[in-house]
Amino acid sequence: KEEMMAEGLVDIGTVAEHFQVSISTVRSWIRESQIPKDTYMKLGKTYRFKLSRLEQALLDSKQDIETVEAPLDAHVDY
Repeated sequence: KEEMMAEGLVDIGTVAEHFQVSISTVRSWIRESQIPKDTYMKLGKTYRFKLSRLEQALLDSKQDIETVEAPLDAHVDY
């Protein structure tokens, strides 16, 4: 948590704007555990995010999905 504080934290509105989604979408990502818990802190009812860590985590999870799906796509005949 100290490392998160050193870089600076952003609010949920900033995260939504950065990823060009609504605040409701970001909240949904949290509820569905699509946002790793080590990328944010909850202070009362307020979330604060470490944007660089969140961005990397989402990129990593997207690459994991593409890696799993790639072999399936390779065998599709049209």
